[in-house]
Amino acid sequence: MANRRLLSIVLSAVAGVAGTLALGQPAAASGPPPVTVYAAPRADAPPGNPCTRPRPCSLSQAQQRVRHLLRTGAGTRRDIVVKLAGGSYYLSAPLAFGPQDSGRGGHTVTWQQATDAAVTISGGRPLRPAWQPAAPGSKIMAATVPAGLDFDGLFVNGQRQILARYPNYDPDAARLQGSVSLADLGRESAKWSNPSTALVRAMHCGDWGSVSFTVSGRTGDGLALHYVGDNNRPRDCGLTKGNGPGRIGPAMAENVKEELDAPGEWFYERTSGRLLYYPPEGTDLSAATVETAEQDQLITLAGTSPANPVHDITLRGLHFAATHRTLFDSTFEADAKGDWAVVRKGAVHLKNAADIAVTGSFFDQLGGNGVFLDGYTKHNTVSDNKFESDGATDVQIVGSPSAVRDYSGNYDDTVSVSDTAPGPKTDDYPRDIVVRNNRMRSMGRFEKQSSGVNISMSANVTVDGNTISDSPRACLNIEDGTWGGHDIKNNDLFDCVKETGDNGSVNVWGRGRFWASSGNNTLAPGTSFEGSTGTALTDAQARHLMKRDVVRPITVQHNRFWHAGDWAIDLDDGSSDFRLLDNLILKGGIKLRDGYERTVRNNLLVDGSIYEQVSHSGCGDVIEHNITLGPQAYSNVLNNPSTAQYGVDRNLFWNDHYPVYVNPDGSGNEALSADGATINPQSAWVRAGMDPHSLVADPEFTAADPTASYDFTVASGSPAVSLGYANFPMTGFGAAGGPLPPKAAFAYGPGSGGPANGLIVQPEMLMGATATNIPSLAVQSSLGLTKPYGLYLTSVPEGSYAAQHGLRTGDDITAVNGTSVTDDRNTFWLSYNKLAPGAPITLTVRRGQADVTVRLGKTLGSELLNNTSGVVYTTAGAPSTGWIWRGKTAGGANSYLDDIWATQNAGDSWSLTFSGTGIDIISETNTDEGDVDLTLDSAPDRTVSFVTPAREYQSTVATISGLRPGVHTVTGTMKNGSYLIVDAFRTHP
Repeated sequence: MANRRLLSIVLSAVAGVAGTLALGQPAAASGPPPVTVYAAPRADAPPGNPCTRPRPCSLSQAQQRVRHLLRTGAGTRRDIVVKLAGGSYYLSAPLAFGPQDSGRGGHTVTWQQATDAAVTISGGRPLRPAWQPAAPGSKIMAATVPAGLDFDGLFVNGQRQILARYPNYDPDAARLQGSVSLADLGRESAKWSNPSTALVRAMHCGDWGSVSFTVSGRTGDGLALHYVGDNNRPRDCGLTKGNGPGRIGPAMAENVKEELDAPGEWFYERTSGRLLYYPPEGTDLSAATVETAEQDQLITLAGTSPANPVHDITLRGLHFAATHRTLFDSTFEADAKGDWAVVRKGAVHLKNAADIAVTGSFFDQLGGNGVFLDGYTKHNTVSDNKFESDGATDVQIVGSPSAVRDYSGNYDDTVSVSDTAPGPKTDDYPRDIVVRNNRMRSMGRFEKQSSGVNISMSANVTVDGNTISDSPRACLNIEDGTWGGHDIKNNDLFDCVKETGDNGSVNVWGRGRFWASSGNNTLAPGTSFEGSTGTALTDAQARHLMKRDVVRPITVQHNRFWHAGDWAIDLDDGSSDFRLLDNLILKGGIKLRDGYERTVRNNLLVDGSIYEQVSHSGCGDVIEHNITLGPQAYSNVLNNPSTAQYGVDRNLFWNDHYPVYVNPDGSGNEALSADGATINPQSAWVRAGMDPHSLVADPEFTAADPTASYDFTVASGSPAVSLGYANFPMTGFGAAGGPLPPKAAFAYGPGSGGPANGLIVQPEMLMGATATNIPSLAVQSSLGLTKPYGLYLTSVPEGSYAAQHGLRTGDDITAVNGTSVTDDRNTFWLSYNKLAPGAPITLTVRRGQADVTVRLGKTLGSELLNNTSGVVYTTAGAPSTGWIWRGKTAGGANSYLDDIWATQNAGDSWSLTFSGTGIDIISETNTDEGDVDLTLDSAPDRTVSFVTPAREYQSTVATISGLRPGVHTVTGTMKNGSYLIVDAFRTHP
């Protein structure tokens, strides 16, 4: 009998340990056992109750019991553990911990679940609706609940339901789970009896997160919108806080009674207490649990100052649920010079807090942030948690502007540097923070400027071994360069930037006081720094000043990425003092823009490129010992390797015997390895000192199929090893038990490098057909061409003028009236554009692997010519600072054929020679464009303004007509403004 009882005790102990290990429970500590306090839902013990297991207390009573133990000295000799019985604890106000709740004498106060039964800390309340059909035969159900409640989340059986919205919820939609234009939203709102209940969420005009609005009614044919301030780049869209709508992207509206028309939707009439709900098929409302979401925060841990913090408290094994969205009920604060604005709230909020641990817990479908570490927080840990479908960011680590020297809170603000001392100036910032072994998924359900982890105005933050996925923006964001020392390692990041654009899985901005290229950072009058007083910062000064902010390097090491965009690691706008080491990038590249002292060493890029953008003289970057697979080794923009003076060498490239390309400065590709086996020492890249000892060679992976096993280990005899590359572990990424990223796919092949000189493969229209230069080596081979010559017709629709006159899809035009068409397609257009309407044309066409002749007359009608169709661009200054081509994903979208040429240099010009009696000049116009001087046949013609109150696409900005029939040349020269954009031209026959 005794033995059976002993066995039962042992088995119970084993089961208990197994249940808590998954929650991050540490091994039992030596020393006296802790004092235990018990609490339970709906408990209400009499005063003086010691909160025992038979007679547990409520949460507030348990807190008072802990305070009593601490006052009387028990907590100075032993740990205190508050064990919470399973069930839901509904809060009418946050549970607030202060210094008086802190552990004493090196001991900790722990609040944790008592058993494996879930302990839910809820910011809502349970409802017990008596449901009836809202109208006879209606699928919408109605119930009367208390009036005057403030909730914007309704949960049925633990799942968030959909606040009545337009358009209807679509989980597969690209933006906002379904969106329409603002104009469509305005028309729809004419149906609403009370538009002022509506809440509007929209995308930023640049697709950089979201912008949101309250509604005060209708005005004209639209909504009276009031911007809430949830994005720190509003001026790009013409937004000011409290006003709207400016220029915004796709939008949706919610909390509108008339839009309750789909399963899962609900609406609450606050004044009457009437709750309307469209239950999904199969929902048994008579047995369903129905709960609201009302509290912004659940647990706050706040000291009175850094000198009197709350400390030594652990929250373990708790389920945090049902918080109100802070999007519309709280004040947003600009977050340094990054793109973010934040609400300093979270389900768990720390401020003036030290040695706090949040571990083994579940942050479930919250309305706002999960954990917010605010201002002074030190030695705090967020570990072994699960974050799922939260409304904003899972973990925010954000210091106070008061700690930042020469603080500026907006991208557009001028920074006048007057305090050149290093590091923070107060203690109001997080430091020595650890975020480890968390699973974070599908955050940013409501706020699209959100991440798994956001770090701002902080120091020495370790983000280690987390799995972060399915983010609308970056999975991990570093908002600014203050004050460095971060260690980003062993993480698995994938499916990031799913609802926005121009961001990385890891995204960083360095827009600090050293960001000289912002054009408006100067030394304040009388301030001396590095030999200058009261002047604009030079590159050398900016590099020195950077070290006063980023006082310790930031390391991104041994992480695994799968990123559908261009750059998995996006070091943007002045990001400086980084070490990128031993990272496995399954898909995506690395961007280094506009900063200093970045080392990219020993990384493996399976499908992606390295981008140097807007490089400064003497920037100090080093790119070495990396393996880059696929056709594009480097794709740079506004970059001059000879003046940037960065070190690039001993890298290995491999494209499975196909050529490898580089784009040194954004002007076009060149073949680093035309034969796919050796680097061309005569390439401009190598002659500029880049990659003189690098190799093109098979890296010799040890796995038969590395893409299947995620194992890209190279053999000991690999040529990469001879260059200095060192194998790193192909395991140890992400949280224990976390999901895996998509598998990699080798991008071997001709790729977008195209012909040897790598001209832009941009579709153009020719007589109703679509034409490009030879788009790939595969096409070149199929035509039997020795070189990629010609204008290739990718599509010749039936019935088009080209088809009617003998041209076919797949034809390659290699000569026009005897003039050869080379790999520069302008050799076609410069000849073709001079031909008069109706003029005879003889084309030599490569069809299949034979040459044929096609004779036709040039069309008699007007023609729409793209900006790449024979337009000549001239740069007044250095070529690396002048004209740049922008495609659909980089600024060309919505223009004719989704591309533009653009410059920011006054004096730059374009020129087009054409045949006809006139021409229309078509461009994108906006507030930041200026005046353009036109000349016609070398004589001054007029000055034209490209300025409009809002962005307009494909706008006819000037028409020249009444010319004598024949060949004419029109030229436009940028006179002033920030941009000159060239889109298209329409000829007059």
